[in-house]
Amino acid sequence: MKTTIGVIAPHDSLERIMYVAEEFDHISFKPYPYEQLDEVKDTLLNHRYDVDQWFFSGVLNYTYAMDQHLITEEEGAYPPLHGSSFFGILLEAQLTANQVYRRVSIDTIATEEFDKILSYYKLDNLTHYNHPFERSKSPEEIIQFHTELYEAGKTEVVITSIKDVYLKLKAKQIPVYRVTPSYLSIKMIIQFLEERAQSNLYRNSQVAIIGCRMQMNPNQPEDITYSFKTKFQELDVRRQLLSIAEKTNGSVMQMGDGLFFIFTTRGELSKESEADLFTLIDDIRAQTNLQAKVSIGFGETVLQAEQHVSLGFRSLKDYEKPMILVVDENQSISLKQKEDQIVYQTTDLGPTWKKRMKDANLSPGVVSKILAYAKQYGRDQFSSQDLSRWLKSTERNGRRILSEMERVGIVEQAGESQSGERGRPRKVYQFVPQ
Repeated sequence: MKTTIGVIAPHDSLERIMYVAEEFDHISFKPYPYEQLDEVKDTLLNHRYDVDQWFFSGVLNYTYAMDQHLITEEEGAYPPLHGSSFFGILLEAQLTANQVYRRVSIDTIATEEFDKILSYYKLDNLTHYNHPFERSKSPEEIIQFHTELYEAGKTEVVITSIKDVYLKLKAKQIPVYRVTPSYLSIKMIIQFLEERAQSNLYRNSQVAIIGCRMQMNPNQPEDITYSFKTKFQELDVRRQLLSIAEKTNGSVMQMGDGLFFIFTTRGELSKESEADLFTLIDDIRAQTNLQAKVSIGFGETVLQAEQHVSLGFRSLKDYEKPMILVVDENQSISLKQKEDQIVYQTTDLGPTWKKRMKDANLSPGVVSKILAYAKQYGRDQFSSQDLSRWLKSTERNGRRILSEMERVGIVEQAGESQSGERGRPRKVYQFVPQ
């Protein structure tokens, strides 16, 4: 599957990034330029799930997106500014002004990084004043920092990475140049984002096994412990596990007395699945007075995942509150407690789709859930059969939902797929850009 990277940057920075992006013909890039920083919010709300990863031009717009909770740390990155970027723009400034600058003020570049570069190239005689990036500092404070130094005669030139700072200092007729990430820095971040996107896709396809073990009462004789009553209790547990398996597109197998496995994939597990497992543990305790232990194992193969489930059972002790132990593919172990309330997090549909949804006989949550599943499975196109599987409903209901989404302009028909040798072709749909 081709990786899609969204690029968020001011127009001038966007040109530099897209120039480097031309080397990666196997990656699809979607540019999202902006003039004002608050435009970033609309871009991410409307297009967050149109791409696999986000490329931010700098620390300012990346931090803005993080502080506004528009993305998570795993969804984007920005190219850091290195000393080489500073020296490149300083050389440009000296050639443009035809003079050697010996006193300079800068911002955004980390102080430690800058001092190391100066020491390495034996440029300790260069007088510099640095204003490293801080989340709490506004552009106005950075402008004031540079202005006071220049008006006091302590600096001859300003080098900044922030567009607003650059424009306002230039309006004050202060010699100012804008530093941007280097070619190598941009290239490295593109490679990093591609690797992360492919890793996420691979990670979601990993084998996942949910193990549920009923702890029999050790104080009773063996022939009484596993009685007909216990068998009926196991049937009740199996019924609940079948419900969980249906939601995770998995299959249930009984591996022994009181031991059940659900075989599925990592991408199918969600907060909703965890909530069902905690409910299962509570129900078993309430109905049978027995303790149920749940261990989830991930792995590249079924054998590895099964071994990790066993490792989880060995590590899981008796707890007063329901616990689920998760063993990752690298055998890292994490313990999950029951939360007070677990809610399915839906996707913000954006203003365009919200407006169209007013005329639809559908809940926005349903459309949001379909969008989230399509993104999780990397499906640009989907059918009514896909919807029935994702929403745990009938295919007829899936056709009704798609028909309604098509009527209000949220999806459009993208073609047909053959369902079998003699079956009628199924209509395939895709989302209309927001």
